[in-house]
Amino acid sequence: NPPPQFFDAPVSGGTAGASKGTLTIMLGCAQDSPSLPLLTRILRTMGTNVYALGGPSLGLATELKNNNLSGMIAPATTEAMNLGMRLSVDPRMLQRCFSTSSGGSWVNDTVNPVPGVCPDTVTSKGYKGGFKACALMKKDMGLAIAAAKEVGAKLVLGDAGLAVYAAASEDQRCRDRDSRVCIAI
Repeated sequence: NPPPQFFDAPVSGGTAGASKGTLTIMLGCAQDSPSLPLLTRILRTMGTNVYALGGPSLGLATELKNNNLSGMIAPATTEAMNLGMRLSVDPRMLQRCFSTSSGGSWVNDTVNPVPGVCPDTVTSKGYKGGFKACALMKKDMGLAIAAAKEVGAKLVLGDAGLAVYAAASEDQRCRDRDSRVCIAI
């Protein structure tokens, strides 16, 4: 029998990705591991994108940075949408333009913070569901900042992003709602 091994495999894609089987799976496994083919076959039953990122905990490190990046893109998208709408640009056209331009992102395309722009998403359903609770995003932002300090990486936007989610996690209107609500309220 081979010795026991540890692999971490956090996911991204939300409840929609889970139900459709399109999750992205961040696998803490070396690319030359003999276990990789079996792990990939098993994990592809849940997600279309399986990335072998190195040894144990590197899947988690990648998920942490993915959530941190998403957490930074959401306020930027909301600010851009808000300003565009205040300048009288139709929000649906603004979102479409961003989607095909340098301002495009998964947040803009999939869960645009403006209700009605992406009709079948949590942002159009009262922000219920999705990445629940601004407190979770606050936690991830804090973990990313702590990790950056530990390895001496500079984060120019980290504290500002953390402040957004820290304030929202104290706001009763944001309780148990998708993290994108914290910028919209």
